[in-house]
Amino acid sequence: METERLIFNFYTEKDKADFISLFTDAAVMEHVGDGVLTREQAEAFWLKLFEKLYPQNYKIWAIFAKEDSRYVGHAGVYPRLRRKEDWEFVYFLNQKSWGKGYATEIARRIIEFAFEDLSLRETFATVDDDHSSSIHVLEKVGMKFERFEFDEDGRFSVYSIRKNGTNYFLLFLFVSFVLFVAKTSS
Repeated sequence: METERLIFNFYTEKDKADFISLFTDAAVMEHVGDGVLTREQAEAFWLKLFEKLYPQNYKIWAIFAKEDSRYVGHAGVYPRLRRKEDWEFVYFLNQKSWGKGYATEIARRIIEFAFEDLSLRETFATVDDDHSSSIHVLEKVGMKFERFEFDEDGRFSVYSIRKNGTNYFLLFLFVSFVLFVAKTSS
């Protein structure tokens, strides 16, 4: 899989050092999942990737720049942990790749992959409420705020995008409102 400037490859053994470096970088991991990993935790996640996640058909990629084959970051799309019917995508970049427009390029390509290759009708992304740069990327690629959810670390935002652009949640609210008004008016 690729974009104009990036190549998405499944991880291989030669990518391990880049993977470990990314997942143990506190600045990169500040707004990602459980946060920065220790080297041991990153090693364990590396093993889990090959022993469990890839065999379960998770789509998780190492991202490389086409111009010089340097490692840019990590991305994936897979069922959400709490709501298996919902698929979410993630991406995060090493610090040298920040501010180059890669996040938007990656998000657009993953959304396209989710709709075209996985035949999903909708995909999600979760983001810390204070991570304004990621929120900007999600909105730039057409995602809409859906709801707040909570976990042991507190509140976070859920964004979604539908294949045909229909926001079923907002449509449901609108239809419910119209029915309520019609019922109370009669």
